[in-house]
Amino acid sequence: MTKRVEGKIAVVTGGATGMGRTHAQLLAEEGAAVVVTDIDVEGGRETVKLIEKDGGTASFVQHDVSSSADWKVVVDHAVESHGRVDILVNNAGILAFTSLQDTEEDVWDRIFAVNAKGTYLGCKTIIPAMKESKAPSIVNISSMYGIIGAPNAAAYEASKGAVRTLTKAAAVDLQEFGIRVNSVHPGSLRRR
Repeated sequence: MTKRVEGKIAVVTGGATGMGRTHAQLLAEEGAAVVVTDIDVEGGRETVKLIEKDGGTASFVQHDVSSSADWKVVVDHAVESHGRVDILVNNAGILAFTSLQDTEEDVWDRIFAVNAKGTYLGCKTIIPAMKESKAPSIVNISSMYGIIGAPNAAAYEASKGAVRTLTKAAAVDLQEFGIRVNSVHPGSLRRR
């Protein structure tokens, strides 16, 4: 590894499994101290163990991204532990395989609470912790389905479209703080 983020402090939401775990591990391999967050305590702690086993630095905070109070706890932990945050990866997300006509309102609301509101809260809440960073960056994980439509995932696709356009708005609004904001749009992933 080239240690591209040596000495940086990163927060990765949804870091207990899958892509979030991979993001956290890669950032640690590249030299960042990583704050892993997730509602899944066991999985989050396992991610931290894997990072530490490989010689990296990590900590875990239980975190519901749709809760502004939980975001405050995460940011306070990062600042108390490391003094600042340089990188935020808004990765946490949920999916329900239902068509628009079969999507219940509570399912729609929960998907938007996690995927869209969680990203909004992260972008907003992290600002003070990034003021001490020399090159702060937010990466919002959207999806290719935030750009195109596909069957049986209407709420997910709409929420990821919201993440995509929120990222554009955040990039404009947060430039005054020197914070770079980008979105990534991965395709379908399969676990092995």
